[in-house]
Amino acid sequence: MISTHDSNPRIAHYAPSSTLAPHQHEQDWLCLVIRGTYQERICSRAQSHRPGDLLYCPAQTTHAQQIGATGSTKILWTPNRDSLDYLRDQGIALACAPYLRSPDVVSLGMRLRLELATGDAFARLAIEGLTLELLAAFGRTLGSRGIRPLVPWLKRLRERLDEGARGKFSLQTLAAEAERHPLHVARSFREAFGCSIGGYARRVRAEEAAVMLRATRRPLIDIALECGYGSASQFSRSFKAVFGVVPSAYRALSR
Repeated sequence: MISTHDSNPRIAHYAPSSTLAPHQHEQDWLCLVIRGTYQERICSRAQSHRPGDLLYCPAQTTHAQQIGATGSTKILWTPNRDSLDYLRDQGIALACAPYLRSPDVVSLGMRLRLELATGDAFARLAIEGLTLELLAAFGRTLGSRGIRPLVPWLKRLRERLDEGARGKFSLQTLAAEAERHPLHVARSFREAFGCSIGGYARRVRAEEAAVMLRATRRPLIDIALECGYGSASQFSRSFKAVFGVVPSAYRALSR
């Protein structure tokens, strides 16, 4: 049986373009990225992180970070020992500092942030439930495979989506560029990133819109059209599917 009593999650803000020198933590940490990007070096790996990433950092593990140009916001908490033992029993290689990238995590993260801000009599119960949901997503996605090196063609495909999320892609076109069968591309992408190609592209587009919502006071329809949405209603539906709240609510939370 898993105890639900993790340490209280807290929100941490990091200044734009700041640097965290190599350091260690005395406790194990789970880190959920909810805003901004950053580069991290840990366990002899260099990796990029963005909203929707859920990371595990083992105690006494040296790591360093370079925060992106817009800063970053994370939710941090220490999972209880029973939860960590359960993950290890399921074959999760925690010593390798694994991380999960999934659109589902973005929605859970926004709900967790809302509960942390609410602070009513039921918030603690909701927070415990959400941290357990995140732990379950972490375990289900990673399974017993641990961390697999990202093959070059998958890396190029992800970069293609990152650079052109406003455009329209077809699976056939992307598969031709990768010189792979479409079914192989779709399956490999989901295994590597925990979501479909379409889901990933939708999230990148929504994240671009989120930057504008935080940094400007431009009308929602202007942001929607610039980011490639056909209408305000499509923008609202797609954005909520990624972040769990509509654009106007997201803007209010970010102030």
